[in-house]
Amino acid sequence: LGGGPDQNLILLDGIPVYNASHLFGFFSVFNADAVKEVEVYKGGFPARYGGRLSSVIDIKMKEGNSKEVKGKLGVGLIASRLTLEGPINKKKQKGSWMFSGRRTYIDLLTTPIIKAASKGTTKGGYFFHDLNLKANYPVSKKDHIYLSGYFGKDKFFAGYKNTDFEETFDANIDWGNTTALARWNHIYSPKLFGNLSFTYSKYRFNILSEISSQLSDSVTNTFSALYYSSIRDWTAKYDFDFIPNNRHFIKTGVAATYHRFTPGAINLKDNLNPEANIDTAYNITDVPEFSAYIEDDWEISKRFKANIGLHLAGFKTENNFYTSLQPRVSARYLLGEKSSIKASFAQMSQFIHLLTNNGIGLPTDLWVPVTDKIKPQLSNQIAVGYSTKLSDQFELSIESYYKTMNNVIEYKDGSSFLNTNSSWEDKVEMGRGWSYGGELFLQKKIGRLTGLMGYTLSWTNRQFDHINFGEVFSYKFDRRHDFK
Repeated sequence: LGGGPDQNLILLDGIPVYNASHLFGFFSVFNADAVKEVEVYKGGFPARYGGRLSSVIDIKMKEGNSKEVKGKLGVGLIASRLTLEGPINKKKQKGSWMFSGRRTYIDLLTTPIIKAASKGTTKGGYFFHDLNLKANYPVSKKDHIYLSGYFGKDKFFAGYKNTDFEETFDANIDWGNTTALARWNHIYSPKLFGNLSFTYSKYRFNILSEISSQLSDSVTNTFSALYYSSIRDWTAKYDFDFIPNNRHFIKTGVAATYHRFTPGAINLKDNLNPEANIDTAYNITDVPEFSAYIEDDWEISKRFKANIGLHLAGFKTENNFYTSLQPRVSARYLLGEKSSIKASFAQMSQFIHLLTNNGIGLPTDLWVPVTDKIKPQLSNQIAVGYSTKLSDQFELSIESYYKTMNNVIEYKDGSSFLNTNSSWEDKVEMGRGWSYGGELFLQKKIGRLTGLMGYTLSWTNRQFDHINFGEVFSYKFDRRHDFK
């Protein structure tokens, strides 16, 4: 709702994924063959989620088949995929595993064509691949172990060879995500169970160019330039689910994350002039983040149900320790058998920012932390809605929202991630944003023909003191009319 890519929390088995697309946004990094279920929150965020302002997409991978080995193969014009799953102990039907992989072969098709058309002097292509892995095993009646991982990469490459001057040029741009999870589930009692998790997440991109010149029969001059950026997280968390009775479902937990931000690094190499070599990383920052939450899904009466919670977050910078206590509440009231009204309020904070170059069209955005100078992003969002069953087949809902955002950042005019002469903190402007609108949603769930239609009318604005002469402007993700 009016946010940028960094303000959407995308979780894969509870692990944040920082880049959610392949092929410049045309493919999702999530292979549908490996996905078990997806939950989407646009408002009324439960207290267990934190660290973002705009939405939550919680994706869980399939756990595999504990009875038999099964597989699925899909062959397409652009990409192919293979999924296999089976039991760890087939005889006892205990535990299971799942493997799912994809790869495009655009490069295998385009590279020979480009080489043939240029008589071998030019090459170019693009591909992506990803791999999902998951395994689980019941150690005892009360203990269960889960392991999962995701590995994905995009790569674009180009090059040419100038035979007249014995010179070659190669360029590569690649980016990708890596995630890993180890989780122990323990049942303390029929009413209480816990999950201890250790997770790892990394996103990085590299831009590499290399020029090689044959100066003589025995001397070759090679100059290479590498620019790279990354964000890496190590997280430990413990979550508890407590069900004291059939009217309360309580969730609580604590987490600690160790971030490493590398907003920009340059590596220059010249084999004939070693003193000109540069290997410099700018603004590498190691920072801890802490969080705790408690929420209660409370059935107040047969008609009235609410989710009430608090999320506490903290982030350590060099000289400051930012804290944020965020109340969350969402409620639903049944007006009758066919209709209901709902309302929610959520306060959110975000301790990371994404610096975006608007005109590049490549995933060269930089993840950076809050600092003593750059404050955390904050938001308040309210939403109200009404839903009704028009018939046994059709459901209609109407919802409106209003959200304010403080301490959002943008590059100053003329600034870029390529300019490494100064800190990124000196290249950005801090301002505010707000978003509001409404959605009309019609859905048909049963019958031979099913489907849904949604129309959203919304406004999303930003304002900075020294951008656009201080005047309000529409944010680049403003979608005034959206029909699906």
